[in-house]
Amino acid sequence: MSDHTLKQKGISLYYQVETHIREKIESGEWALGSRLPTENELAQHFNVSRTTVRQAVDGMIEAGLLTRRQGSGTYVVKSPYARNRLNTQPSDTVCKYVYMPFLQDDLKRSYQNLLLTIIGHILMLHRQKLITREDGQELLRFILPLMDRHAYTIGSNPLNEDCFLNFEQYLISNLGLKLGSKILIARSRNDMTPTMMRMSVRDGLLVVYARLMALMRRILALAEENQGRVITGYTHWQPAQPITLDHYFLAIAEALERDFARLLNAYQRLNLSPLGSCAFAGTSYMIDREYTARLLGFDGIVANTLDAVASRDFLMELSADFSTLGSTIARFSQDLYLWSTAEFGYVSFSDSTSCCSSIMPQKKNPLSAEHIKSRTAHLSSAYMDIVMCLKGTVYSHSRDLFECMPPFWNCMEQMTSILELTLDMLHGIVFNYDRMERLADTNNSVLTDVSDFLERRGEFPFRSAHNIVALAISESAAKQRAGIALSDLNYISQKVYGHDTSITEEEWAALMSAHNSVSNKASEGSPSPGSCRKMFLSLRATVNRDGECLDQLLNSLQLSEQFRLEQINALMNSTAN
Repeated sequence: MSDHTLKQKGISLYYQVETHIREKIESGEWALGSRLPTENELAQHFNVSRTTVRQAVDGMIEAGLLTRRQGSGTYVVKSPYARNRLNTQPSDTVCKYVYMPFLQDDLKRSYQNLLLTIIGHILMLHRQKLITREDGQELLRFILPLMDRHAYTIGSNPLNEDCFLNFEQYLISNLGLKLGSKILIARSRNDMTPTMMRMSVRDGLLVVYARLMALMRRILALAEENQGRVITGYTHWQPAQPITLDHYFLAIAEALERDFARLLNAYQRLNLSPLGSCAFAGTSYMIDREYTARLLGFDGIVANTLDAVASRDFLMELSADFSTLGSTIARFSQDLYLWSTAEFGYVSFSDSTSCCSSIMPQKKNPLSAEHIKSRTAHLSSAYMDIVMCLKGTVYSHSRDLFECMPPFWNCMEQMTSILELTLDMLHGIVFNYDRMERLADTNNSVLTDVSDFLERRGEFPFRSAHNIVALAISESAAKQRAGIALSDLNYISQKVYGHDTSITEEEWAALMSAHNSVSNKASEGSPSPGSCRKMFLSLRATVNRDGECLDQLLNSLQLSEQFRLEQINALMNSTAN
């Protein structure tokens, strides 16, 4: 072998070696599947050290261009069968930044669903007599054990582009081209990918449902445990009117139930099968799309074959719903976060969800609350990422669609973590009831009741009564007093209208009680005990119905799995007539 000295200045030697190896492969001098020269031979050929050669070769092995066989040497990887139209392998950069990340992500998240999709397709092909019983049995006999093996068993070579072509290469190399190619009848990556994707999204969504259901039940439990516990209600973060803790928690539970209902409603649009759409125009084979949909747990099919491969609106819908749910939880966490400050002193979090300062010994920081609030931002960002990925994309299959998945998976993971962190934070939370009630009695939040009392008695129109109370507050503030007394109110009434109010000291004392303010509320949905009890019972019934709907979804998937196993067993145990 003649020497080949590398002379390009400013470019790493190992990269120059890698470039020359690639050129030899692409020119056909080193054929696909052939063995490379040894490290010593390559070092001599390029006039570099073995370390430089090893660095170049290791990089190409990582990119999937080469493969090292123990005790045999390093070989040029064969191109996948599906790339025969192209003359060269994917570049290192494409492998590194496009194929490898998506391939690893799919193997991590969707390996089981990849196999289930292929199994369902094989069962359908046999049922429709598009493959023989023997071929179907042999294919399943090979594929079924893979369900219990590591995802990387089927290969993770980015030269094969994705998990489907890696599986195809693995299947054909083990079963031969004739039998391995049977799974390609009436199918395409274009319909297999969204089928697998919808199944994996469904798996993740079911986890979110369960976590959200647990959170709603926990908040309802907090409402029941804190019935009648008075706390100041705020508008603009200023004391407004007294409410109760159960009234507050019921508000959060009601908002979360709407979020659950939105997500549950989205399931019916997610859980439709694209399988059988092939590239996008269907197939001339007499396939049964409804059968494969049933095998894989779908409620039906995406009817139009173009829409089936092109649609990703379910990703936008779910990420938008996650963002809305995140907003509810962020606002709830913000309330608790402020209530935990020394200035409020309403709430104390468990030590297990708090952290300390490295320098200030007195600090106990609300760790979980801060992360929950901040993480909800990722949900809205993911929604916008997905919208912008799809904006301007042709309504068909294209690689643009793949870019929707990283932000969506991140969105789902963040949603799950937010729900679990919130649920964890609410276990061990402690309320300072005395401080809450004391402040509600002394921060003027009951004064709307005074205006209402004067109007109901017919003594003043409401705006006049409101004016008297407002001026009395200003008078008291000018004298640097925290609250107002009946004498302050009468002073203003005398000054503005020429007479005192008719309120007695006894009536005034009753009006100044936050407990009385809450109990006297008569309107539907108010914080009064009767109203809160009614809302609690109604919400609990609604959440229970939501739980029943979730159980029905899970039961439907279990029945589908049972049906699939029955169909597998029927094929595997069948014999020739």
